[in-house]
Amino acid sequence: MPSTSTDDLVALLHSRGQRVTSQRLMILRALRRHVCHLTASQIYNAVREELPGTSAPTIYATLELLVELGLIRRLDVGLGVARYDARTDPHQHMVCRCCGTVEDLEGEVDLSVPVGLARSAGFQPDRAELVLTGLCVRCARPQ
Repeated sequence: MPSTSTDDLVALLHSRGQRVTSQRLMILRALRRHVCHLTASQIYNAVREELPGTSAPTIYATLELLVELGLIRRLDVGLGVARYDARTDPHQHMVCRCCGTVEDLEGEVDLSVPVGLARSAGFQPDRAELVLTGLCVRCARPQ
């Protein structure tokens, strides 16, 4: 799990040339504390517990800034709402079509074949991700 210490988060923001605000720290800390992939609404609720005056537009703007800086990832995994991930290292995701849980898929995945096919079709991919959909362990259990 990535560090949630204030010193580490401050250093992370400074390394990207950003000033440190309480909202930025709280958002990074919330994402790093949770194993799951949170929505902006869930992050907003988590931050408001400690910073009640924080507005929803501030949360959205800060999330977009953190994505642009490469400090977090925005995931569009077909659930109709973006999720955010504190892990920025290459990894893939599994999405439960029943409960909507998004989990990390560990291990190397060779995406060169679909990227090559896209390029041969004239497409210029920026990034490639694998998202597996199906049933998570809880939802796959017989009731």
